[in-house]
Amino acid sequence: MHLPGLIPLLIVLGLAFLLFSRPGRISNIMEDLGKGIRGFRKGLSDPEDQRPEEPPRQVQDRTEDRASQ
Repeated sequence: MHLPGLIPLLIVLGLAFLLFSRPGRISNIMEDLGKGIRGFRKGLSDPEDQRPEEPPRQVQDRTEDRASQ
């Protein structure tokens, strides 16, 4: 006896049970999501933390010095 939609239905019911089994679980998840989004936006828009890009420092070529030793 194999029902075509049994496995997806069991997965959905399992996820619903995990989300709704404890009171306040969804509100905690949404609160954490909101904090993450706020932190992401703050990181994108905070100009104080952004440093101007410096050009890469050049290193003196010492291959000739080593060859003469």
